[in-house]
Amino acid sequence: MPTPSRFVFCVNASAGTGKAPLRLDALLAARPTLNSRSRIVSTSSVKELDGVLRLADDEVPVAVGGDGSFNALVTLLDRRGELQRTLGLVPFGTGNATAHTLGLRSAAVALAALERGTTGQLDIMRTSLPAAPIALVSCSTGFEAGFLERYSALRYRSKQWAGWSALFMNAPRRISGVSLVLDGQEWVQPTSLVHNVGLYNIPHYAFGKIMWRGMQRDDGLAIAAVVSTPIWYWHLMVRGIGAPADTLAIGQSLPGVRTMRWHAAEFRTQTRLQIDGEPIDATSVSLVVDPRALTVLRAK
Repeated sequence: MPTPSRFVFCVNASAGTGKAPLRLDALLAARPTLNSRSRIVSTSSVKELDGVLRLADDEVPVAVGGDGSFNALVTLLDRRGELQRTLGLVPFGTGNATAHTLGLRSAAVALAALERGTTGQLDIMRTSLPAAPIALVSCSTGFEAGFLERYSALRYRSKQWAGWSALFMNAPRRISGVSLVLDGQEWVQPTSLVHNVGLYNIPHYAFGKIMWRGMQRDDGLAIAAVVSTPIWYWHLMVRGIGAPADTLAIGQSLPGVRTMRWHAAEFRTQTRLQIDGEPIDATSVSLVVDPRALTVLRAK
């Protein structure tokens, strides 16, 4: 695409330590050409952003934050019928899985990508949940959902203490009552005892870890993974795993990990779910992969 005329940086001013607006100001000041073609919209909630964000035809909205901030912008534009726009992302979050999948390993790289104007496509997972209609990274239950629920409740007191507390409470945990149907095939039964069951849309995990080797961000397929025990979950975190090429192929596996590619999923659990790093007040969801739904400025 040609270099965009203008950018609108959407910043969550209340996220983290609240220093994101000042940090972005400093980064843009070092790039006067980009700065002259940009404006910043700083808000404290998605509702506030919805009230003030108005985009001209030549403006590119840019999420400044992590996976949750990018999800919020995508969801807002989708609800408005504006998802055909090219989007940008500047990684100010903690895990930044989506940014790493796009090659945006730092804020400086992301700003350079905005100036260069190189785009790529990204699949999304559409859900049946009105409160969380889009998943960009993952939807899971078990360890990940339990960890994030505990961490989210405590992180504003102390992130380090919240992390250790969430890990201690959930690391040894196994659950039953999970049902997962993929493309009409029952894949996880409620009687199975599992540590974590997840649906993943992109190859990267938090902090740039490549979890699903060979998986593409825009191939129209997501991946499901069921991990039987905590030890195999941590093996997966360390080693990653080869993703099946399609819904019929079998990928490289660890003994305690099963994977499958899918287009449509029916997910049920007796505990809570998480979507893109945020605990969700729901125990069931239907998902479908919407291929190449996003056009995003990326690194080369």
